[in-house]
Amino acid sequence: MNSKTAVTLATPGIETVLAGGKAWTSYAFICGLLIYAVYSAPFPAQPGLIEGIIAALLIVFVSVPTGIVVMSGGFTIYQKYNLFPVALHIGFFTMLWLGLFNGAVVYSWNVVDIIRDLIPCVYIFAPFLLLPAMKRSKLDWFKILPWILSINGVVFAVRFYLEAGISPLDVGKMYYSDNLLYLPYDPSVSFASIFLPIMAVHTWKGTNLFRWSGSLLMLVAGLVSLGSLMAVAQRAPLGLAVLSYFIYFLIGSRKSFKKIILLLIILISVFILVQDQLASTFDLLMTKQEDYGMNGKNNEMIAVLHETSRSIYSLFFGIGWGGLFYDPTYNAEVSFTHSAITFFLLKGGIIGLLVFLYYLSWISRRILLNMTVSKLPYSLSVIVPLTIGLIFQPTFKTLSYGMVLTFLCLLFPNSHTRRQES
Repeated sequence: MNSKTAVTLATPGIETVLAGGKAWTSYAFICGLLIYAVYSAPFPAQPGLIEGIIAALLIVFVSVPTGIVVMSGGFTIYQKYNLFPVALHIGFFTMLWLGLFNGAVVYSWNVVDIIRDLIPCVYIFAPFLLLPAMKRSKLDWFKILPWILSINGVVFAVRFYLEAGISPLDVGKMYYSDNLLYLPYDPSVSFASIFLPIMAVHTWKGTNLFRWSGSLLMLVAGLVSLGSLMAVAQRAPLGLAVLSYFIYFLIGSRKSFKKIILLLIILISVFILVQDQLASTFDLLMTKQEDYGMNGKNNEMIAVLHETSRSIYSLFFGIGWGGLFYDPTYNAEVSFTHSAITFFLLKGGIIGLLVFLYYLSWISRRILLNMTVSKLPYSLSVIVPLTIGLIFQPTFKTLSYGMVLTFLCLLFPNSHTRRQES
């Protein structure tokens, strides 16, 4: 496929975007994601009616038969759609049900804790369920999904400001809290904070007033999202966001000198307008680094290794969904870890970890083999929240994490699919 054809496929008309069978189920899915941002939270303490409605809307989109087929071992569905290696699906199937057997039968963990672990497992492997439904719907989800994620990120950021009782101008004065809702921790917030500012530059055209207005709106919305990360002094997302801007600046400078000038103007203007907030936020980040360091993640890793090495069985198969372990970070027994890698090691042992690493390597290979300048804004926006959930924070437990993974699969279709499209 040549570059002109790729651009044409990536930017269809509105008729193409909204066309396709079973459109109402797609709208139900979109409504579910928006309801999640407006009324729910990344880590709801007590899931209730809202979360039930969101789940129902997602199920409507996936369809019950497809969900049953995927999770009960219908491996041929991916041969039909050519979406994932069958071996990867078998690994997901094995880990899902082996973890359930361990949690419910072998260790008899609490049912609520089992469900709380099953949900992030399904979120992480959400592309297995969503991509067949997206193929059937014939909507251009590559066009739609990043903007839904961005809208959700901005909504979560605005909700944070309202919950904390501050405005973006108050950022940097102190460390703010949103009553344990953890709204800025949702992966869509870090996605929006990178995607929107970069797209503001990437899509800018100096002679088009409409593009000017759109770029300005994206820039402001992106800075609002970034401000919420600054308000809670999230070190990893902020550091990776700055790195993403720098990478885009370096690579973009080889393609368009005018856009680099625009980017420099934006950076200088933002610095002049919010230099006090930037300076005070930097002080907060340094103070947090001195006080918390790695935030006990090294001790948590040691605790996970100690827990899984109690027996040969737990070493290879883990402690199952719902399993609790003593986490020195919290000085209490908890069912989660700060990293997706340690989470799957704890719950699924060596077998679960190998399945997850296979999934991770498959995703990484797609990114490395398909990276292009035209997709750079999307790639940077996806890589950052995924990296945060893998290593730094338990954001892999959120619905948005699954949506980011799903968008990544849309962003980098496999080679056989590309040949069919060509």
